[in-house]
Amino acid sequence: MSDKAPRLITLIFGDSAEYVWELRHLFLLTLMVFTSSLLIGYILGGRLPGDPLEQFRRLIPNLEEMTPLTLFLIIAVNNLVKSLIWMLMGILLSLPPILFTILNGFYIGWISHNSVEEHGLLLTIAALTPHGIIELPAVLLSSAAGLALGYHTINRLRGRGSLSEELGKALRLYIRRIAPLLILAALIETSLTPTIIGVVESLIT
Repeated sequence: MSDKAPRLITLIFGDSAEYVWELRHLFLLTLMVFTSSLLIGYILGGRLPGDPLEQFRRLIPNLEEMTPLTLFLIIAVNNLVKSLIWMLMGILLSLPPILFTILNGFYIGWISHNSVEEHGLLLTIAALTPHGIIELPAVLLSSAAGLALGYHTINRLRGRGSLSEELGKALRLYIRRIAPLLILAALIETSLTPTIIGVVESLIT
């Protein structure tokens, strides 16, 4: 198999395409970890104490009174900061990005279970899918970059490779592609997603 990035990857990621293509195996690893954690969270959702949806509402007081712009800023900043921090913490031998992926998957699985129980499957899909198809790959890609940083940290401790070069690649990818995708996902979540939920709700009631 050629190590050259496919055209679609080049089209989406531009100058970072080769780096993203190098991350493909780590990306698949984070996807498998996320999926497994999500399934575990969903399966255990009914057995866990508390309601994650209610906990989420408590984290953001006056949620329903916020303007779409305010909510967009809160979601965007939260996702941007968390993804960047956990990616950079990959320098600590790759453990933080894996932990972030596990917690993220488990929590989304838990929320999904309670949402399906409370609102039904269709509304849950409508609430998560529009922004999720953009946000999830971006978050997993940042985790994959964090794993790569951990790998190169180990290599550097052995006197091989350049950690600063890999850190530069990861930061360029984050700034040029991951951050814009997370911002776009937050915009969709606060503008398009409520409309889709409303349409689905009107169709099933």
